[in-house]
Amino acid sequence: MFNADFYPTPDELIKDLFALSWTNIHPRFKDIDRFNLKGRILEPSAGKGNIVNYIKQKSRSLKIDAIEMDPELSSFLLGAGHNVVWSDFLTFETFREYDSIVMNPPFSADDKHLLHAINLASRQITKDCEIYAIINAETIKNQFSVTRKELGRLLELHNARIKFVSNAFSDAERKTDVEVALIYLKVRREDASADLYKRTVDAVSNAQNRDRDGNITTALSTFVKQQEVQERLDDISRLINEYEQAVRLVREDFETTKRKADFLNYISSINGGKIFTPSDTSSKDYEEELQRLRATYWKLILQTDEFMKKLTTEAQEKLNRQLGSAAELEINSTNIYMLLHAIMANSSDMLMSSVVSIFEKITSYSRRGFSTNVHYYNGWNTNEAYKIGKKVIYPFFTSFGDRGTGVRDNSFNSVDYRIKGFIFDLLKAFEPFREVSYDFEMIGKGEFKNDVLRFKIFMKGTVHVWFNDLVSLNKINYVCGRKFNWLPTDEELRSDPKARDFVEKEFGDIVTDVSSLLSDKNETEGDR
Repeated sequence: MFNADFYPTPDELIKDLFALSWTNIHPRFKDIDRFNLKGRILEPSAGKGNIVNYIKQKSRSLKIDAIEMDPELSSFLLGAGHNVVWSDFLTFETFREYDSIVMNPPFSADDKHLLHAINLASRQITKDCEIYAIINAETIKNQFSVTRKELGRLLELHNARIKFVSNAFSDAERKTDVEVALIYLKVRREDASADLYKRTVDAVSNAQNRDRDGNITTALSTFVKQQEVQERLDDISRLINEYEQAVRLVREDFETTKRKADFLNYISSINGGKIFTPSDTSSKDYEEELQRLRATYWKLILQTDEFMKKLTTEAQEKLNRQLGSAAELEINSTNIYMLLHAIMANSSDMLMSSVVSIFEKITSYSRRGFSTNVHYYNGWNTNEAYKIGKKVIYPFFTSFGDRGTGVRDNSFNSVDYRIKGFIFDLLKAFEPFREVSYDFEMIGKGEFKNDVLRFKIFMKGTVHVWFNDLVSLNKINYVCGRKFNWLPTDEELRSDPKARDFVEKEFGDIVTDVSSLLSDKNETEGDR
């Protein structure tokens, strides 16, 4: 599991790191565990989660995003329930803003990692950001490279507190005698404005000197099926570009106001408060606007009509909840294909969930009295209690308009939306087993049919349904019987002749087809 840069952080060292953010501590309280993190935290070198676990033990309310490059460690973090948002921190870019970044980066490149953390924090437009870091002490003491010198400049700019610790990992899970530097700094918006002001003045001064030399040159720079995925590649690219452009516009709107306020506040302070300073911009408004935008585009990208139409209302709601969680992720090609793959891998589960949910809806009224019966089908007293028969009567406990038929103009399109939703859910239960048409022809008053079923609406508020495709209906009953453990297991079918005879008599030759479908599904689950 260990790579050359993997050194799990001891709890005592984490405690010392967080203590750096406190000032003017009386000596008698120096050993108290001080912790004041809030909001959203980024841990960009999470390893196996020592720092993340430490933070969660202190406060369960904090939102923590983790980054880890090692695939094995990343899988370990995901398995432990942590939110892993990226792999290589040095390539990590985000529109999300963090209250704190806490890191123990690889010592071989800790200057680059800490510089990247400071740059991310400096680009935030609504929040100040605290950075806690554990790095090799030599990175601070021996500034021989360009990156180390730039890091030293930024640590000075942001008034970083640094504490050197010897033998910090001598008793750790993985030992090393390297001296480390504990670093705390707070990247404030006004500090970023001060740095911008200084660099602007330097640039103007240098340009004037080059102009005087006559050598100046100026450059200003400031779910689904694989086939369906392939068909939508152009759409996905378009939606990514749309989203990025929309985010830029939102960000520019907030950023312009924020940078103006920060810069005017800064130059007002250095000019004795003589300059008008505008009001601040709400970070809550910025976060909420980006969240709404992300949620909208995730649905546009992942919620394909071809897949959604196969799901019952309940299954659609479940998928929508999952898409709501996906809105926490940045929209980019890596995350899109990760989630498309997840939806594809779980599509059979969702379709089977649709079958079971409509089975429960139809049989619930007759099944309640037998809820503890888990014997074979021949142990039941009535067909209605354990399977969907070739005719079902479904009560809506309400009367419909248009003289009780729920049909306004003698067409299926005008059928009451509650009836239409119920019929569509019925049809979706057949989706895993056959091609399904959602078109109906009217054959009588309040009566319609297609190749799967026929239904009639009655004035007392019930709908009668007759199934035309009894073979597929039998498959639905078999799948649900297996789901509720009412049928023999595969082992029982192999070893018990009575069980085998019962299933063959009840279901005939469809069992092999459906068992194969269930077997493929289980093998897929085992691979995941």
